[in-house]
Amino acid sequence: MNSRMSFNIGNITIGGDAPVVVQSMTNTDTNDVAASVAQCKRMIAAGAEMVRLTVPSLKEVDAMRQIKEQLRAEGIETPLVADVHFNPKVAEAMAAIVEKVRINPGNFVDKRNFSQRDLTDAEYEAAVERMALRARPLLDICKEHGTAIRLGINHGSLCDRIVTRYGNTPMAMVQSALEWIDICERYDFHKVVISMKSSNVQTMMEATVLLKEEMEKMGCSYPLHIGVTEAGSGIEGRAKSAAGIGALLMMGVGDTVRVSLTEPPENETPFAHQLLQAVRELQPSQCVVTNGALEYAVDEPDFDLWLAKAAALTGYAYYHHHIKDLHLQNACFKPDVVRDMECTILQACRIRMSKTEFISCPSCGRTQYDIQSVLSEVKARFSNYPGLKIGVMGCIVNGPGEMADADYGIVGASNGLVCVYEGKKRVTQAIELEEAMAYLQKLVDGTQL
Repeated sequence: MNSRMSFNIGNITIGGDAPVVVQSMTNTDTNDVAASVAQCKRMIAAGAEMVRLTVPSLKEVDAMRQIKEQLRAEGIETPLVADVHFNPKVAEAMAAIVEKVRINPGNFVDKRNFSQRDLTDAEYEAAVERMALRARPLLDICKEHGTAIRLGINHGSLCDRIVTRYGNTPMAMVQSALEWIDICERYDFHKVVISMKSSNVQTMMEATVLLKEEMEKMGCSYPLHIGVTEAGSGIEGRAKSAAGIGALLMMGVGDTVRVSLTEPPENETPFAHQLLQAVRELQPSQCVVTNGALEYAVDEPDFDLWLAKAAALTGYAYYHHHIKDLHLQNACFKPDVVRDMECTILQACRIRMSKTEFISCPSCGRTQYDIQSVLSEVKARFSNYPGLKIGVMGCIVNGPGEMADADYGIVGASNGLVCVYEGKKRVTQAIELEEAMAYLQKLVDGTQL
């Protein structure tokens, strides 16, 4: 097997010496074929080279078929990815239709209930064997149709079996990936992409580098999809994404990227392409650290490109030098803008927390409330609580897990309703948004409920 794996996914090549591929994900209801096709076209026009859509159940399978048929009828050959959680049968159905299927090993067979699962070695191996047997039909279908699989390892949804044995750590994420690599290779399936996602920039980077090192020891290197999940919106979401993705790309790690923003998905790819440009223009020699502080001076007039460069270099400097501060200079912007950029990037890397941290998912077709407007309201109400972490999540797939280290959070339920969480604990049933906001305010303020 080649040390640097590469293969085609539809009409693109991923891995090896191929260019980094930019992708994004729709947030329409997949069953709304017209809306999904229209959004796919906007995303592709904005620079998406691969488009992912959620397929939460078998009822969306035919809709996905229609979406692909309509796009192909218009001459649009952009590869489509089915995002599947919990239901292997859905993954198997989609493997015959789309170019890539994303599964989450944390919930493909195993589950995450935040419970302790102390297994003997024999019980542990039996659980892995059950997972392998359940995976085989999917791998056989993928081989038959030339479909790729993304193993989407998510820090927020590692199964209880893995967490009990390895902790909720980057190494636990790596072990989850290695189990599935072994399963795929056992059945002679190699069209595999792997992602190690977390809302914590450092966790995501450490897990990705550890996996790369482990794969090299095995004599292979499958393509890596990189991104910071639940990054948020605005400058904060872009800073988090640039710090993690940009730093890894500077290290030569990563074959395909997604910038995840709680914004319309067509906003994601333009910044992703700017980030790729920033990395091309950066050099590790620009990582100048003095007394524990990164010094970076550049007169870059494009705000987003400047943000991408400064955040990527900071993520790189923190990973390699454990910096404690950031000093920026840019004559194109006023001093207060430069200082605010420093604070934003330091917070994105969790080097210095000077304001509230918001953990929010980009949303998808599983989200059944207006997450973008709710996030805006939450940010307006709670921005001035330094050190406080608040999650605003679309649904239960990764919501409770990914915001597990948050103090409080809102997670989408169904029909426009949401649940309020205090840490990992759900403290309300599904309630109206207005009631949830009032409840969250009382939690944050510590007033009597």
